[in-house]
Amino acid sequence: MTDNQEGTDNRIRHFGALVAGVVAFISVFIIPSGMIWYFVMVAISIVAVVTGHRAIKFRGRFIWAAIVGLVLSYFILLFSALLLFVRTILIFRG
Repeated sequence: MTDNQEGTDNRIRHFGALVAGVVAFISVFIIPSGMIWYFVMVAISIVAVVTGHRAIKFRGRFIWAAIVGLVLSYFILLFSALLLFVRTILIFRG
């Protein structure tokens, strides 16, 4: 495999991780509130985190895109997990 082909594959992975992080971010504003929808937000965030971690394994010029997507995904995962946690506590509290 030549260097050019290898760089192209990594570029796609890196920008794919960035897109996954942005999709997770946008999902917070698009998805309505509710217990089931919070599970959906957590699932979208977990997929974005896994995509980011898989992209980080490969070096390239655009590794920064994968890092930004991964950080954004972790922030959204934390936010959506906290929303789910608070909603669960409010439901069981009565």
